[in-house]
Amino acid sequence: MNRQTRKREKMSSETYDAVSPVIGVMLMLVVTIIIAAFVSAFAGDAFGNTETTPSAAIDVKMISDGGDHRDQYVMLIEHHGGSSIPTSDLRILSYYTPPASTQKTMQRGEVTSSTAGVKGMIIHGEEVASVKVPYLNDVACGKPGDAETNFGEYTFASGDVMSTGGSAGTGMVLGFEITTAEEREKFGFGRGSAVDVEIIHLPSQKSLFSGRVIVQ
Repeated sequence: MNRQTRKREKMSSETYDAVSPVIGVMLMLVVTIIIAAFVSAFAGDAFGNTETTPSAAIDVKMISDGGDHRDQYVMLIEHHGGSSIPTSDLRILSYYTPPASTQKTMQRGEVTSSTAGVKGMIIHGEEVASVKVPYLNDVACGKPGDAETNFGEYTFASGDVMSTGGSAGTGMVLGFEITTAEEREKFGFGRGSAVDVEIIHLPSQKSLFSGRVIVQ
């Protein structure tokens, strides 16, 4: 092998040695760009669908002396301040564990705008077939059963109170009947009973209220 041939081979080897790192860097850049584009698209889609959770101070009470004759079990959901919330965006869950002596298992209730219908509910001495619970306890909006007071058809704003109206409505929220003393006795339900209540904002799936409510 002459000197010129060896020189050409050396130059060719040096050229390949120089090209290989460049190709490697270019490939790494391409892969990095593809990964960055994928992550960006995924993050944009995820954050674009995120709903903001409204900020509201909500309190829940259960009383055993509600109604016109002070003999009804009534749940009150009070809005003390913060964001106004369409009631169609709310989901109300309740969990009640009866005493062991009743031999009843935990009861679960749920109310949304699509499940809140109650038929044959008696409020203020008259039967209201179209009432939904909890209805807005605001006489300025009309009587129970009017469209403005039906759950899911108005905006729950600061100062508003939602009420189940009576034992029939409260029983629907709880998931079991409490309209008579016999029905309440079956489940050991009465003053002093504890009910776990959670109110969820459906678009964001975040809890607006979660706590144990004692029947007063």
